[in-house]
Amino acid sequence: MAYTASALSFMLEQLAKPVILTGAQLPIFEPISDARQNFLGAVAFAGLADISEVCLFFNGNLYRGNRAIKASASALAAFESPSYPPLAELGVPIHVYRQRLQQPPNGRFRLQEIHVTDILVVWVIPGFSDDFFQPLLKSKSLRGMVLLLYGCGNAPARKQKFLGLLKQLVDTGVVVVACSQCTHGSVILEKYSVGKAFQSVGVIGGHDMTTEAAVTKLAYLLSKGLTAGEVRRAMVENLRGEMTTEATAFTISEPVTGVTSI
Repeated sequence: MAYTASALSFMLEQLAKPVILTGAQLPIFEPISDARQNFLGAVAFAGLADISEVCLFFNGNLYRGNRAIKASASALAAFESPSYPPLAELGVPIHVYRQRLQQPPNGRFRLQEIHVTDILVVWVIPGFSDDFFQPLLKSKSLRGMVLLLYGCGNAPARKQKFLGLLKQLVDTGVVVVACSQCTHGSVILEKYSVGKAFQSVGVIGGHDMTTEAAVTKLAYLLSKGLTAGEVRRAMVENLRGEMTTEATAFTISEPVTGVTSI
């Protein structure tokens, strides 16, 4: 569902209405189930006209869709938003944090379908073999790659062959984006020498985007028919509130707005 929410957030351009996704850990017909609360909460927030984005509601929290991740396979609090606070909380009363919401659009609604899905996600581990990347150079279908690096953008040192292979991929038009394996934090490639080496071969930093957001954003941009250079530039722009950049970073200290009835 986190992938679906992320994808919809990009596909639904100039969205001026709330789109709320939800689900349940236990079937709705079970004696004990979280399905009823999640469904009723999603319906309640879907009726708020001032929400203009795709959201995910689960366990009393309304999250921005492209910030949510699946955090637990068994807990009722199955989803989290590690890099952005909840947009609202279901309680008595309902708390809506309006300054955290996306601003309403000025343009006309448009649906952009995603049809380019030739994207690979690589979780970098110590001691991995560079030979894994060799066949990718011969691939005519690969369009994008998300590299999951350590911390804020680190990786095994002394991997000159690996860097050379990445450069060859970038030179052939493959868009390579670096994200973090950590749940919290942001990729800052210029912080370490290895990260700087990634930058030098054309890898771009994904800031604090989730893997789900990075993959779906990449697919969305590639599906728009943009060139590799245009996709690279757009990947580091905050399009739907999916990342925190210097331009979008702020401290949230506003009072909540209580919604007593809907």
